[in-house]
Amino acid sequence: MDNKTEQSLSPSTTSAPLIPDRITPGLYLSDIHTACAVLSPYYPAPNRPDIKYILSIMDKPERTPSVHPEDESKFVLKFLKLRDVSTDDLLEILGEACEFIKSSMSNDDGGVLVHCAKGISRSASVILAFVMEDMCLDYDTALRYVRQFRPRVKPNLGFEAQLKLWHRMEYSIFEADGTTHKEEYSVWKANNEHATKALAFRILEKAGESNKKDGTT
Repeated sequence: MDNKTEQSLSPSTTSAPLIPDRITPGLYLSDIHTACAVLSPYYPAPNRPDIKYILSIMDKPERTPSVHPEDESKFVLKFLKLRDVSTDDLLEILGEACEFIKSSMSNDDGGVLVHCAKGISRSASVILAFVMEDMCLDYDTALRYVRQFRPRVKPNLGFEAQLKLWHRMEYSIFEADGTTHKEEYSVWKANNEHATKALAFRILEKAGESNKKDGTT
Protein backbone atom coordinates (compact mmCIF):
# COMPACT_ATOMS: atom_id res chain seq x y z
CA MET A 1 0.00 0.00 0.00
CA ASP A 2 1.50 3.36 -0.98
CA ASN A 3 1.93 6.22 1.51
CA LYS A 4 -0.92 8.27 0.06
CA THR A 5 -3.35 5.36 0.28
CA GLU A 6 -2.11 4.41 3.75
CA GLN A 7 -2.62 7.95 5.02
CA SER A 8 -6.11 8.17 3.54
CA LEU A 9 -7.08 4.90 5.25
CA SER A 10 -5.61 5.75 8.64
CA PRO A 11 -8.15 5.92 11.49
CA SER A 12 -9.21 9.41 12.45
CA THR A 13 -7.97 10.81 15.75
CA THR A 14 -10.38 13.74 15.71
CA SER A 15 -13.72 12.04 15.09
CA ALA A 16 -15.64 9.34 16.93
CA PRO A 17 -13.96 5.91 16.89
CA LEU A 18 -14.93 3.61 14.04
CA ILE A 19 -16.78 0.53 15.28
CA PRO A 20 -17.70 -2.39 12.98
CA ASP A 21 -21.28 -3.63 13.03
CA ARG A 22 -21.80 -6.92 14.86
CA ILE A 23 -24.00 -9.21 12.76
CA THR A 24 -23.84 -12.34 14.91
CA PRO A 25 -21.76 -13.08 18.01
CA GLY A 26 -18.17 -12.97 16.79
CA LEU A 27 -18.97 -11.83 13.23
CA TYR A 28 -18.60 -8.20 12.13
CA LEU A 29 -19.12 -6.16 8.95
CA SER A 30 -17.54 -2.83 8.01
CA ASP A 31 -16.00 -0.62 5.36
CA ILE A 32 -12.25 -0.47 4.73
CA HIS A 33 -11.68 2.58 6.94
CA THR A 34 -13.11 0.78 9.96
CA ALA A 35 -11.05 -2.31 9.13
CA CYS A 36 -7.91 -0.15 9.06
CA ALA A 37 -8.89 1.32 12.42
CA VAL A 38 -9.36 -2.13 13.95
CA LEU A 39 -5.87 -3.13 12.79
CA SER A 40 -4.25 0.06 14.05
CA PRO A 41 -2.27 -0.05 17.33
CA TYR A 42 -3.66 3.44 17.96
CA TYR A 43 -7.32 2.44 17.65
CA PRO A 44 -8.96 4.62 20.35
CA ALA A 45 -12.34 2.90 20.65
CA PRO A 46 -13.22 2.25 24.32
CA ASN A 47 -15.52 -0.62 23.29
CA ARG A 48 -13.10 -2.09 20.75
CA PRO A 49 -14.39 -5.51 19.66
CA ASP A 50 -12.06 -8.46 20.09
CA ILE A 51 -11.29 -9.16 16.43
CA LYS A 52 -8.48 -11.43 15.23
CA TYR A 53 -9.51 -12.45 11.70
CA ILE A 54 -9.92 -9.98 8.83
CA LEU A 55 -11.45 -11.07 5.51
CA SER A 56 -10.93 -8.46 2.79
CA ILE A 57 -13.21 -8.63 -0.26
CA MET A 58 -11.50 -6.23 -2.66
CA ASP A 59 -10.50 -5.94 -6.31
CA LYS A 60 -6.76 -5.71 -5.61
CA PRO A 61 -4.63 -7.11 -2.75
CA GLU A 62 -2.66 -3.87 -2.48
CA ARG A 63 -5.87 -2.09 -1.48
CA THR A 64 -6.33 -4.24 1.61
CA PRO A 65 -5.43 -2.86 5.06
CA SER A 66 -2.07 -3.75 6.55
CA VAL A 67 -0.94 -4.57 10.07
CA HIS A 68 1.79 -2.85 12.04
CA PRO A 69 4.82 -5.21 12.10
CA GLU A 70 4.70 -5.48 15.89
CA ASP A 71 1.07 -6.62 15.73
CA GLU A 72 1.34 -9.22 12.95
CA SER A 73 0.95 -12.12 15.40
CA LYS A 74 -2.31 -10.66 16.69
CA PHE A 75 -4.23 -10.91 13.41
CA VAL A 76 -4.95 -13.33 10.58
CA LEU A 77 -5.60 -11.63 7.24
CA LYS A 78 -7.24 -13.17 4.17
CA PHE A 79 -7.92 -11.60 0.78
CA LEU A 80 -10.47 -12.73 -1.81
CA LYS A 81 -10.69 -10.93 -5.12
CA LEU A 82 -14.05 -9.52 -6.21
CA ARG A 83 -15.12 -6.32 -7.93
CA ASP A 84 -18.41 -4.62 -7.12
CA VAL A 85 -19.65 -5.45 -10.62
CA SER A 86 -22.90 -7.33 -11.13
CA THR A 87 -21.32 -9.79 -13.59
CA ASP A 88 -18.42 -10.74 -11.30
CA ASP A 89 -18.60 -14.32 -10.02
CA LEU A 90 -19.53 -13.96 -6.35
CA LEU A 91 -20.57 -17.62 -6.14
CA GLU A 92 -17.04 -18.74 -6.96
CA ILE A 93 -15.60 -17.30 -3.73
CA LEU A 94 -18.47 -18.00 -1.34
CA GLY A 95 -17.41 -21.50 -0.35
CA GLU A 96 -13.89 -20.37 0.56
CA ALA A 97 -15.18 -17.24 2.29
CA CYS A 98 -17.75 -19.08 4.38
CA GLU A 99 -15.24 -21.78 5.32
CA PHE A 100 -12.78 -19.11 6.49
CA ILE A 101 -15.46 -17.47 8.63
CA LYS A 102 -16.65 -20.79 10.03
CA SER A 103 -13.19 -22.15 10.88
CA SER A 104 -12.04 -18.82 12.34
CA MET A 105 -15.08 -18.55 14.59
CA SER A 106 -14.65 -22.15 15.74
CA ASN A 107 -11.18 -21.28 17.09
CA ASP A 108 -12.89 -19.13 19.71
CA ASP A 109 -9.87 -16.83 20.01
CA GLY A 110 -11.24 -13.65 18.43
CA GLY A 111 -13.95 -12.33 16.17
CA VAL A 112 -14.10 -12.20 12.37
CA LEU A 113 -14.41 -8.93 10.46
CA VAL A 114 -15.48 -8.98 6.81
CA HIS A 115 -15.01 -5.77 4.87
CA CYS A 116 -14.89 -4.30 1.36
CA ALA A 117 -14.57 -0.65 0.35
CA LYS A 118 -17.90 0.54 1.74
CA GLY A 119 -19.33 -2.47 3.55
CA ILE A 120 -22.48 -2.30 1.45
CA SER A 121 -22.31 -4.76 -1.45
CA ARG A 122 -19.33 -7.14 -1.66
CA SER A 123 -18.58 -7.87 1.99
CA ALA A 124 -22.28 -7.66 2.79
CA SER A 125 -22.94 -10.34 0.17
CA VAL A 126 -20.38 -12.63 1.80
CA ILE A 127 -21.93 -12.03 5.22
CA LEU A 128 -25.37 -12.74 3.77
CA ALA A 129 -24.15 -15.98 2.20
CA PHE A 130 -22.72 -17.11 5.54
CA VAL A 131 -25.86 -16.17 7.47
CA MET A 132 -28.02 -17.94 4.88
CA GLU A 133 -26.01 -21.15 5.26
CA ASP A 134 -25.52 -20.93 9.02
CA MET A 135 -29.18 -20.21 9.77
CA CYS A 136 -30.70 -22.04 6.77
CA LEU A 137 -32.36 -18.86 5.49
CA ASP A 138 -33.42 -17.69 2.06
CA TYR A 139 -32.02 -14.45 0.68
CA ASP A 140 -34.87 -12.10 1.62
CA THR A 141 -35.03 -13.37 5.21
CA ALA A 142 -31.25 -13.12 5.62
CA LEU A 143 -31.28 -9.59 4.19
CA ARG A 144 -33.91 -8.47 6.72
CA TYR A 145 -31.87 -10.04 9.51
CA VAL A 146 -28.55 -8.42 8.52
CA ARG A 147 -30.15 -5.02 7.95
CA GLN A 148 -31.21 -4.97 11.60
CA PHE A 149 -27.54 -4.44 12.42
CA ARG A 150 -26.33 -2.62 9.28
CA PRO A 151 -29.27 -0.96 7.48
CA ARG A 152 -27.15 0.27 4.54
CA VAL A 153 -26.48 -3.28 3.29
CA LYS A 154 -27.43 -3.48 -0.40
CA PRO A 155 -25.82 -6.07 -2.71
CA ASN A 156 -25.79 -5.07 -6.37
CA LEU A 157 -28.46 -6.70 -8.53
CA GLY A 158 -26.09 -9.33 -9.91
CA PHE A 159 -24.95 -10.39 -6.44
CA GLU A 160 -28.56 -10.47 -5.27
CA ALA A 161 -29.45 -12.90 -8.06
CA GLN A 162 -26.41 -15.04 -7.24
CA LEU A 163 -27.32 -15.16 -3.55
CA LYS A 164 -30.79 -16.37 -4.44
CA LEU A 165 -29.15 -19.08 -6.54
CA TRP A 166 -26.86 -19.85 -3.58
CA HIS A 167 -29.98 -20.65 -1.58
CA ARG A 168 -31.48 -22.81 -4.33
CA MET A 169 -28.20 -24.75 -4.60
CA GLU A 170 -28.28 -25.34 -0.83
CA TYR A 171 -25.25 -23.15 -0.16
CA SER A 172 -22.68 -24.83 -2.39
CA ILE A 173 -21.71 -24.69 -6.06
CA PHE A 174 -20.37 -28.27 -5.88
CA GLU A 175 -21.95 -31.70 -5.97
CA ALA A 176 -21.38 -34.13 -3.09
CA ASP A 177 -17.97 -35.13 -4.50
CA GLY A 178 -16.69 -31.61 -3.79
CA THR A 179 -15.20 -31.14 -7.27
CA THR A 180 -18.03 -31.29 -9.81
CA HIS A 181 -19.97 -28.08 -10.32
CA LYS A 182 -23.71 -28.29 -9.86
CA GLU A 183 -25.68 -27.92 -13.07
CA GLU A 184 -27.40 -24.75 -11.85
CA TYR A 185 -24.03 -23.06 -11.32
CA SER A 186 -22.62 -24.26 -14.65
CA VAL A 187 -25.67 -22.90 -16.49
CA TRP A 188 -25.50 -19.59 -14.64
CA LYS A 189 -21.76 -19.25 -15.32
CA ALA A 190 -22.15 -19.96 -19.04
CA ASN A 191 -25.02 -17.47 -19.34
CA ASN A 192 -23.10 -14.87 -17.33
CA GLU A 193 -19.99 -15.21 -19.50
CA HIS A 194 -22.11 -14.91 -22.64
CA ALA A 195 -23.84 -11.79 -21.29
CA THR A 196 -20.50 -10.26 -20.28
CA LYS A 197 -19.00 -10.83 -23.73
CA ALA A 198 -22.12 -9.44 -25.41
CA LEU A 199 -21.98 -6.33 -23.24
CA ALA A 200 -18.28 -5.82 -23.99
CA PHE A 201 -19.00 -6.18 -27.72
CA ARG A 202 -21.79 -3.57 -27.56
CA ILE A 203 -19.51 -1.16 -25.71
CA LEU A 204 -16.77 -1.57 -28.32
CA GLU A 205 -19.32 -1.22 -31.10
CA LYS A 206 -20.66 2.04 -29.66
CA ALA A 207 -17.13 3.33 -29.17
CA GLY A 208 -16.40 2.58 -32.82
CA GLU A 209 -19.53 4.40 -33.94
CA SER A 210 -18.61 7.39 -31.79
CA ASN A 211 -15.10 7.48 -33.25
CA LYS A 212 -16.50 7.44 -36.78
CA LYS A 213 -18.76 10.39 -35.99
CA ASP A 214 -15.81 12.29 -34.55
CA GLY A 215 -13.64 11.36 -37.50
CA THR A 216 -11.15 9.59 -35.22
CA THR A 217 -11.11 6.13 -36.74
